[in-house]
Amino acid sequence: MNLSSNQENLVSGAYTLVELDTIPADYTDGIENIGTHRITPGQPGFYAIVGQVHFMGVVADTSYITIIEVNGSYVCNHIVDASQVGAISVPAVLPNIKIGLTDYIELFAKSMAGVDTVDIDSTPYRTFLSVQRVR
Repeated sequence: MNLSSNQENLVSGAYTLVELDTIPADYTDGIENIGTHRITPGQPGFYAIVGQVHFMGVVADTSYITIIEVNGSYVCNHIVDASQVGAISVPAVLPNIKIGLTDYIELFAKSMAGVDTVDIDSTPYRTFLSVQRVR
């Protein structure tokens, strides 16, 4: 799943749900929910989860965080400190996690820029959440 348009003006220091609302072509298995911005695999098993947020308008010497949650609880994050202004991609990867029948997965972003002007880029290969069953 990815964004259809940029998600703008993140509140500095706040965890923000990435409002994933686009399903790539040919992904019609029904596990993505654009209304809740969640993925519910619908089949128990072990899954690999990859989420990435591309922050734009970053402030130098501040941190940017991508968080993956399952059922509203933190399971993985990645923090990157920006060394310059501009843009930065922050991936979070969870290679193997057990997911139950009704569990859901969400992607969050957090900017520690000190200003509320940082945006999330909607380019599909820059900001996304991907879930793949591994067994």
